[in-house]
Amino acid sequence: MTNDPQKQLFRKESLDRLSSPEALDQLIQIVAPRDWLPLLTLAILVLVGVGWSIWGQIPTTVSGRGVVIRPRRIVEIQSPIAGQLEELKVEVGDCVAKGPEVTPSPSVIALVNPTDLKQQLQLQREKLQQLQNQNRTAAELELERLQLEKSSREQQRRTLQQRLQQVETLNPRLREQNRVALQQQKLSVEQRLKDAEATVPVLQQRLERRRSLYQAGALDQDTFLQAEQEYRQSLQVVAELKAQLKQLDVEATRVQQEYLEAYTALSQLETQLRDLAAQEKSLQQEVLTAATARKDQLLEVQQQIQRLEQQIVRNSMIRSPYPGCILELAVVPGQILSPGMRLGTLQVNTASDTLKAISYFPVSEGKRIKPGMIIQVTPSTVKRERFGGILGKVTAVSSFPVSKAAAISLLGSTELAGDLLGSAPQIEVQSVLQTNAQGVYQWSSSRGPKDFSLSSGTTTTDQVIVEQQAPITFVLPILRQWTGLN
Repeated sequence: MTNDPQKQLFRKESLDRLSSPEALDQLIQIVAPRDWLPLLTLAILVLVGVGWSIWGQIPTTVSGRGVVIRPRRIVEIQSPIAGQLEELKVEVGDCVAKGPEVTPSPSVIALVNPTDLKQQLQLQREKLQQLQNQNRTAAELELERLQLEKSSREQQRRTLQQRLQQVETLNPRLREQNRVALQQQKLSVEQRLKDAEATVPVLQQRLERRRSLYQAGALDQDTFLQAEQEYRQSLQVVAELKAQLKQLDVEATRVQQEYLEAYTALSQLETQLRDLAAQEKSLQQEVLTAATARKDQLLEVQQQIQRLEQQIVRNSMIRSPYPGCILELAVVPGQILSPGMRLGTLQVNTASDTLKAISYFPVSEGKRIKPGMIIQVTPSTVKRERFGGILGKVTAVSSFPVSKAAAISLLGSTELAGDLLGSAPQIEVQSVLQTNAQGVYQWSSSRGPKDFSLSSGTTTTDQVIVEQQAPITFVLPILRQWTGLN
């Protein structure tokens, strides 16, 4: 061949592309469009993951164990009273109704002689007789006292009224008589004083004339002394009369004071009369209050007697507090009973035959369960991985950890209660199982096992969704507080 070996080192297409200047304006393609597909897919997955972490929900569940039962209780039959057991009306295995009902089966368990109540009744009857005797005696004494008090107060009233009448009648009359007498005496003294005062100047002039004559020697001493003595006597008479006038004024004041004192005494007499009336009413009220108190005491004892008689009739028969069947009798006729004494045991049946799920959860988890939550009940005969669980609705949650005695009373089995409770405190949860219109149980993830039948006493494993959380709150708990997501 004549071809140049150097030219054969390169392909013809490459030599042609290099030799052609028309393709120099085109970009060189480094990555092909199909190479972007993995990156786009990764971005979409990241966005989906972020969205799910924010708006998605992860349920928080708590698990426990339980049993499906028709609820019943085993209770003790206790004697409500003290007395002697006369007759047992039932035997072990007999079924009884509740309370006073007589259908569909008798409710009377035993006949009792309530000796304690009868003794109380006898004591109350004796007390009533004693109170009646005391009431009659007290009523007679009070009547006698009232009569004596009434007679005494009537006598006091008459005395006071007489004194009052005397004061009202005589006081004005005596005052008028005294006034008139004093006025007359005053007029007489005033007239005498006037006459005496008129005589004094005359006697004084005569005395002066005789003194002049006596000094001149024209008159003897005796005549002069007699004139002087008469003058001095006239002055003394005037002074005495003025003193009498003042004494009459004092007497008039005394008479007025006596009159006022008489009226004061009159007011006191009226007050005493009112006090007598008030004392009489107070005594009547006191007697009435005492009689009412005795009457109330008698009425109370009579009512107590009626209550005891009714209790004797009612407590002569011990009736069943619940409908159910006798499991055990622990007493025999003739035995002395005391209040609260155990007579036997009774299996209590409920009116409904509907199966209920009774579940037990640890306290820390059971406290998170609320009535209305959905529960999944998986019978021990079914695989949860394949069929899930029967859906139910929580109806009741115990406020405190349930005791073993309460669980035994509800479940009716000591062994089952001990197995479910274990050694740790447990919260009891009751729930109803959901069914469709055909009465078939509703399952969480399937239609359930074929030809499935649920019977009382089937143990279960139970789960309750107590919370729904966004996934991101598990990674960043603070976001849950900021955003309020649950």
